Amino acid sequence: MKRTTFFTLNTLGTKRGGLVKAVIKRANTVAAAEPDRAVHLLTLGLQTQIDSTREEMIQLDLLNPHVQVTNLIHTLGQQKANEKQTKARLLKRLDRHFIVFDDVSRTENDSYRIFDNGVYVQYVRFDAMDRLVFIDYFSDTRHRLKREEYLENGQLFQIVHYSKTTNKPVSRQFLHGNGTCYLTLWHKMNSVDWSHLFYFGKNEQLQFNDPAAFYTFALSHLLAQYPAVLLTSEFRDRLPNLPKQNLDAVVLNVRHPNIRKVAFGHSNHFVSPFDETAAVSGVWNTLFKRIDEWSAVITATSRQADHMKQQFGHASLFHSIPHAFTNTVADALVVDPVNPNRFVVVSRIQIKKDVAETVRVMRRIVDHNPNAFLDFYGFGYNDQLEKDLLALIKELALTDHIHFKGFVADMREAYAGAVATLFTSQSEGFGMAILESMSYGIPVIAYDICYGPAEIIEDRVTGRLIPKRDTAKFAEAAIDLMIHPDARQLMGSRAAKALEPFSDQHYETRWVNLLETLDAQTD
Repeated sequence: MKRTTFFTLNTLGTKRGGLVKAVIKRANTVAAAEPDRAVHLLTLGLQTQIDSTREEMIQLDLLNPHVQVTNLIHTLGQQKANEKQTKARLLKRLDRHFIVFDDVSRTENDSYRIFDNGVYVQYVRFDAMDRLVFIDYFSDTRHRLKREEYLENGQLFQIVHYSKTTNKPVSRQFLHGNGTCYLTLWHKMNSVDWSHLFYFGKNEQLQFNDPAAFYTFALSHLLAQYPAVLLTSEFRDRLPNLPKQNLDAVVLNVRHPNIRKVAFGHSNHFVSPFDETAAVSGVWNTLFKRIDEWSAVITATSRQADHMKQQFGHASLFHSIPHAFTNTVADALVVDPVNPNRFVVVSRIQIKKDVAETVRVMRRIVDHNPNAFLDFYGFGYNDQLEKDLLALIKELALTDHIHFKGFVADMREAYAGAVATLFTSQSEGFGMAILESMSYGIPVIAYDICYGPAEIIEDRVTGRLIPKRDTAKFAEAAIDLMIHPDARQLMGSRAAKALEPFSDQHYETRWVNLLETLDAQTD
């Protein structure tokens, strides 16, 4: 019997980083290869309109229609039939009692400010299909008091209550279709972190002082309806909704009579300097301290799996399955005219990605060629790290040489015509951007770090591997590709043709074989 399979994420969307893309890729692959296996993407975070997200991703060909998408909090509530609350009907009702202004600051023309006798009382937003998304309510002094969030069927799903002093959420109520509350969430004061949750079930009322314990309860409640399940733990981060214990603890504490629990290592498991000479990162402690409770531990590189086996034993638990990249261009590669001055980076602005090192490399490149520039594709979090990065760019007089392009759906637009992709991460679990760049015939210059670059790039053949933290040699490698276009073109062509080990077919075979093995296991 094939186990009903749940791949866990915190949130899902079209604009997400490498981890989310990797999990979606796996879900799509398994669903296509095994149509008789039920495959679910299960999100833990607060996503009200999860059905719309799934619809959009299917329409964009990002998600296999056989993959189900479920938000865990939604599963505890009961929905009602579609209310068919249309935008025209709601605005007409508001017009009878209030003065309604378009929010002209939004080009989408989907949001409205509501006034009662000159006092701002509500803010209303609809989605692209004219479905109500939320209504904000304000005090006479224009402080937001609460927000009502709605599902696609028109049902009021969540009420968020805000602090009058900080404008941050202090509590949330989650509602059944009949309007009764089944879950109340408290936030830690002056923080987005979750603190306490209160569940109001039909036959039980439960209090949780640790969100991890709540998630274990909710998962056990959901999985109880399936006779045989497989559940993954995909991330180790401390998040606002998991501030005390991470997802490994949640998954390991789930009780089910026929379950297989699988941990995936998307990231490096060491602290700085992020190699086998370093200590294991604290966020991995639960996984390794309870290693014998897993059915399998998966890494994206054999090198990481070997390091784990050497340190923690249980060799049979560890499996290496490299990520795959659907290479649609290698066999008929269109060689775009190369702009001899252009480099690219595709990355989040995150501490381990070390985009600041790319900036330092660019200073050396620009010193050699004042016309050189870098196009940066990705996103930041508007945090201190991003502010520090912008300050460094200004300090090194590179404002005119580094262009932030934001998120782009068509990656050919990002890579086309670049000399090379610069990859200056300190720590990775694999490095999907390397495969992506190579598939377009764009060589990658990367530091030789744990893990990924050395498993993908053959130095001086399909790209360049540079001893980590050697900024001068990194810049020299980039300049060398600028001044030797023929060598660069040959390297790019070889890169595009060197991805067979990361093909969809190899990836599918490895995952199907592993899942079949786990299906057959008996306790």
